[in-house]
Amino acid sequence: MKKLKVGFAAGFMEGFSEEKLKDFTVYQKKLASLSKDLNFELITYKDIVITVPQAVKARIFMEKNQVDFLLLFHPSYIHGDLVYEILKVDAPVGLWAIEELRDTGPMPLAAMVSLEQNCSIAVHNFLKEKKKFKWFFGDIEGKYFKERFKITMKALGAVKNLKNARIGQIGKLADGHINHKVDTRQVYANLGVDVIRDYEVEDILELADKIPLDEVEKEMAGVEDSCTIGKASREKVLDSVKMYLAVKEICQKEDYSGIAFSCWPKLMPKKEMVSCFVNSKLNSDGIVTGCEADALSTISMLILKYLTGNITAVMDLSRFDEDDNSLMLWHCGSAPLEMANKKGLTLDKHYFAEYSESVANCAPITDLVFREGDVTVFRLLKESGHFYYFTGKFFDQDKPSFNGSRGWVNELKLYGEPINTMDLANTMLSNGLAHHFPMVMADAGKYLEEFAYWTGLKKIKRLDYRDYLYV
Repeated sequence: MKKLKVGFAAGFMEGFSEEKLKDFTVYQKKLASLSKDLNFELITYKDIVITVPQAVKARIFMEKNQVDFLLLFHPSYIHGDLVYEILKVDAPVGLWAIEELRDTGPMPLAAMVSLEQNCSIAVHNFLKEKKKFKWFFGDIEGKYFKERFKITMKALGAVKNLKNARIGQIGKLADGHINHKVDTRQVYANLGVDVIRDYEVEDILELADKIPLDEVEKEMAGVEDSCTIGKASREKVLDSVKMYLAVKEICQKEDYSGIAFSCWPKLMPKKEMVSCFVNSKLNSDGIVTGCEADALSTISMLILKYLTGNITAVMDLSRFDEDDNSLMLWHCGSAPLEMANKKGLTLDKHYFAEYSESVANCAPITDLVFREGDVTVFRLLKESGHFYYFTGKFFDQDKPSFNGSRGWVNELKLYGEPINTMDLANTMLSNGLAHHFPMVMADAGKYLEEFAYWTGLKKIKRLDYRDYLYV
């Protein structure tokens, strides 16, 4: 991943206590240490900024270094004109004030007063385009800095890595999935992500046949060690391994960050196969891979990966249960091994094989139950300008469920607020949300909230269930 460049500067107004100026040097060292954990490069403007010309010079320095975020430290009060010049920087800004030296007597710093003033300047003095900022307060290890800063680094890191990311779409959008159509030009305008369709399913099959046999067998041995081969034939698993290696090679060649793979309508009749295990293997490798050529779900998965560092998958939502206020996340079978509970992953036939003689041997899918723990579902909507997310926990490993990749989720929250299952169902149905649900096994809510702030995404509205329609 590309590193964020974080600028660090400090301002001061003569006449206030100079006691906390020394913290600027102390915090440079502490931020440098923090940069190793949070994967950013620290760029410090060493001189304390006192005059407006110095502020202009500091801003130009930051812009020449192409910082992605500028953190302005307030060791005391800072004159508003000076801060206004720094706020003009071509980057989001953090405004960080220190606590007072004492509780009574003459106020030595007025840093909090300055912070209030400067947050107001950021809002009040930028009319054409609102200046985006975040405030911080107190010691670097304190309640109002470290965790807030970590969230910002995660969110802006995702923003930076999305810029000019390339998603390869393999094959046409799955038949009937016209609700997944998206104007990829608008996606690029909003998020800077390119969707490229240079490869068809036939190209993957042709490339797969050219993968060296020893490479295929080596990978296959790893599959047989880690997975159970159920009703899927070894031949079809072997073909999936070949396709996985072919797509992986394409990703390296084309610098793709993700793949939107359509296994039907072509792969199923041509090879009596699905791409589920191909997708599963790619996701295990950290190459986000969405199903049925759904580019927007694939980009949503990529965002979840950047925010959490975890492996992702894409689901359908197949059942709601009012008795225990839960829902079932399920897909025909493309989740990666790392998401499975202790029973592991079985390579099996696709459920179509039960109902259609023409694809009676259709395979392989990843049959698994998700391990217990946190989950976040998030998806971009409406040409990538809107979004929703909900969180919950996978529970009850033995609750009846359909074959495929699946798990029951309770403790449901929409945007961090508790919601019952039918209110969530109505929110999805009445808002007409697309029927793919990208997920990550982590609680990513706070990162998604801040990511949405920096990118200008808008939330879809909660619509609680009623027997009647309402405005």
